[in-house]
Amino acid sequence: MKLKSTLIALFSCALLFSQSFLEVQLPKPDKLNPFFVGPLLKSTIHYGVTPPNYNGKVILFNHGYIDLNQTQFLFDNSFYQDTYNEGYQAVFVATTRGEGIWVNGKLLAESIDIVTEKYNVSQVYLVGHSNGGKASEAAMFQYNKNDKVTKAFALGTPFWGTYLADISQMPWLNWAWKLTGLNEGARTSTTYYCRNVVRPILDNHPNNQPEKFVVLGASGFYKGSTIAAPAFLVTGGILLPIQGVNDGVAPYKSTLRPGAEYVFRKNDSRAIFDHLDVGLGQFSWPYVKSYINNRTHKSNISFTNQNTTSKIVSNYYILHSENEYDRVLLDKNSTYAVAEILHENPNATFRAFDKNRNSIPIDENTIENHKTVIPISENNIGLKSDTKFAAFIRQKSDIKMSLEQISNDNHPLLKVDVYSENDHTNEKLIRNTKVRAVLIKTSRIDGTPTQNETKVVMFDKKGSSFYFNTTNLEDGVYSLFLNAENTHNFRRSIISGFVVGDIKNGISSIGELNTNSIPEDLIKIVPNSIQDRASLIIQRKVLKNDLSITIYDITGRHIKDFTIQMTTSNNTDISSYLQSLNPGMYLLKANDYNTIKFVKK
Repeated sequence: MKLKSTLIALFSCALLFSQSFLEVQLPKPDKLNPFFVGPLLKSTIHYGVTPPNYNGKVILFNHGYIDLNQTQFLFDNSFYQDTYNEGYQAVFVATTRGEGIWVNGKLLAESIDIVTEKYNVSQVYLVGHSNGGKASEAAMFQYNKNDKVTKAFALGTPFWGTYLADISQMPWLNWAWKLTGLNEGARTSTTYYCRNVVRPILDNHPNNQPEKFVVLGASGFYKGSTIAAPAFLVTGGILLPIQGVNDGVAPYKSTLRPGAEYVFRKNDSRAIFDHLDVGLGQFSWPYVKSYINNRTHKSNISFTNQNTTSKIVSNYYILHSENEYDRVLLDKNSTYAVAEILHENPNATFRAFDKNRNSIPIDENTIENHKTVIPISENNIGLKSDTKFAAFIRQKSDIKMSLEQISNDNHPLLKVDVYSENDHTNEKLIRNTKVRAVLIKTSRIDGTPTQNETKVVMFDKKGSSFYFNTTNLEDGVYSLFLNAENTHNFRRSIISGFVVGDIKNGISSIGELNTNSIPEDLIKIVPNSIQDRASLIIQRKVLKNDLSITIYDITGRHIKDFTIQMTTSNNTDISSYLQSLNPGMYLLKANDYNTIKFVKK
């Protein structure tokens, strides 16, 4: 099956209006134009036609993204036709483009009230695909609609988040998330947000009824029949293996809502399909129907080992296309590496060059849609391409780095270990190792975005581990780009994050704008993309002090320092200080004021 890609033919439909939703009446399934496009910018309820054999049961479908919701009744998805044939009233609810679990949950809760009143029923069945399953649990428990839901089916829902969302919070890597076609909605789908905020709130909520959830978690990354090599499944193929078996977006273990009924085991032969397929009626409806028809039906599949650990292990480091200073460096005593490269354009060309900029032949032994794998046997080489890319460099080496959150209070303590699996003494390994991170505050605890605040921090070595205490950080959600480096020996990277502050109080004012969370930029660099000239624009309140400037690369490595003697002008030329920088992305810190990201051409 393929998604239609011809010209869009608009279908005439009746539009009604509620407080938050447009309401659209669909025709019968066999009369629905396959090119129908309903409202894409407004929260919408699409009502299916009531079947002649209506059995009095209403099924409410929700995807979690306002436009992808329509894929649940279009594009060869059989859900609408199947439910109509079986006598069920189908309703398809589109919430937002990607405002996250709390906003979508609140809207879904409102739609449940509208639908139950319209059809004069006391309860509905919820079928949530992907983030729609998370909106379902928020609507039921946080917004008190559990008594109006008979069962909630979660199809490929990442209850514990996905690493795809983690990397999206790095501003210089968010193009990779855009390959999914979603663009927004990642803030509350990160592994650390789900682990530290969503699960503690909802799993311990007094309204929580986990037995109402039926989970369909798929295991068939890259084996689905919906589309040949869609970009986001390629993305998942590179990034999700660290989370285990997955469907290209949701790792199987992330779909396991605590206490729920699990239909499939990991690698279940009945569920070798991808994230798109699990949302199609022809794959999932038989299982959904069996639970609706028999409310006591059980699969007898149980799991006691949920995703409660925060520990992340890395055997790779990350190179970014815009940084000419980024080079492939082999570990000491290593002679071979593999660069697994995710690139923005589906078809990309790559070339390698040595430290003298001489071209080196490379063997691109695997080239796929948005993905290239290059074996590397030479040290200290650079990679160039005609598109943006992120290269994950893995080696046949036993050196690994782990990141763990070892306290769960309002200001967590982060612990990093660097170790060799074959040498447990580790003292020589960590003696000259430095661990640093770039922190970016991306949102409030309720998921409301904030202006990106960037900090460069060093982890302190204590004993055989490295630590960072978050006590001095403001409340909020932070993305973290962690790098451990031992010059000429090894380098490792991790992208993750954490949450600071009181979780319960942090989501009490969902949707309310807090202007105090948006800091004032006291210093700006103009232009932000620098070729020959650059100036600092400095607010007058800063003028009384000279400025000590520190330049870091995008991994947080210290590059250089200089001091600006302040004058009465608020415009200071810094071109001469930046001329020696290699092309790439950098961070500029002036005293204790805001950190600025800029690009040197």
